Amino acid sequence: MSSLAAKLNRNWWVIPIIAFIVAEVTTVVMQTVTGPQLLGAIKPDLRKDIYSSLTGSSSGLLGFALAAVAILAAFAPRGEARGRDRRREQDLAEARNDIAKCLLVTSAFLMTILVTSTVGIGADADPKASLPISTVVVSAGFASLVGLLISGLGVTLSILERNSTP
Repeated sequence: MSSLAAKLNRNWWVIPIIAFIVAEVTTVVMQTVTGPQLLGAIKPDLRKDIYSSLTGSSSGLLGFALAAVAILAAFAPRGEARGRDRRREQDLAEARNDIAKCLLVTSAFLMTILVTSTVGIGADADPKASLPISTVVVSAGFASLVGLLISGLGVTLSILERNSTP
C-alpha cells in the first residue's frame, strides 16, 4: 500500500481520472440495470435547464482553475535560498507543479461538462435522456468535484507555505 501512496504522492492528476472512470461505469451500469436515473429521469425541459446551468457553472470554474494554474506558475523557487532552504524551495516548486497538473486535468473535465452540456441543450430533447450525454455530464461533474477539492487544498497549502517561509 505504501508504494501506491508514493505513486499518488507525485501523481495527484490521476485521482480525478479514476473518479471519472468509476462514476462513468457506475452510472452506465445503474442506468442499464434499473432504468433512467439522475439526469436521465428528469423531464426534458428541466433537463435542458440543468444543462444550461451547468454550462455557466462549469465555465466559471474552468476560469478559476486556469487562473490558479497561472498563480502556481508564478510561484518560482526563490533564487536567494541556499543549502537546505534551496532544496526545500525545489521540493515546494515540484509540489506546485503537481497541483497544477491536477488542476489541468480538472479543467479538462470542466471543459467536458461545458461542451457536453451545450450539446445536451440541443440534442437531448427526447423524454428518454441520451445515455452517453447524461452519464458523461454526471461523471465529469463528479471528477471535477474531486479534482477541485484536491487541487483547492493543494493551492491553499501552497500559498500558506509560501507565505510562512522567510
